[in-house]
Amino acid sequence: MRALISSSELLEDNWVTLNDSQAIDKSNNLVVSLGRLQQQWDQLSDLSFGLGVLLEPTDAVEAVLPFLDRLSIIVLQFKVFSDGRAFSQARLLRDRYDYCGAIRAVGDVLCDQLWFMRRSGISQFELAEGEDLELAFSAFSEISFTYQTELKQPCVG
Repeated sequence: MRALISSSELLEDNWVTLNDSQAIDKSNNLVVSLGRLQQQWDQLSDLSFGLGVLLEPTDAVEAVLPFLDRLSIIVLQFKVFSDGRAFSQARLLRDRYDYCGAIRAVGDVLCDQLWFMRRSGISQFELAEGEDLELAFSAFSEISFTYQTELKQPCVG
């Protein structure tokens, strides 16, 4: 099982990620694909639990804007270490669209990238298989000085 962390603590995962063929379970916090969110909005919008969306690297952030105020979490997919599109997605969500919910990184999430992920607006990190938990927590304080302007701080942890 992969560890789920914030920059300061181990987190419990209370979200169920559905693939597009799985039935909607209205008794859980659900994460669905962007396509399913768009196609089944009427069914998903009346959930009494949390609703989230999984964005693929090729998905445009602007596609979630009509649903943004209802989304409790946005999950960004890091398919491979060298693909940085999810960094841009996180930055757009926080800076341009003022998204205050949780943003979670999943996939090839390596300790070497955690500091940069947090700086781009990501608040939760599902570590890749084999990543060291102690090293992951130390990664958040690894760099003490930056030249870039500070990102708006997320509203939630």
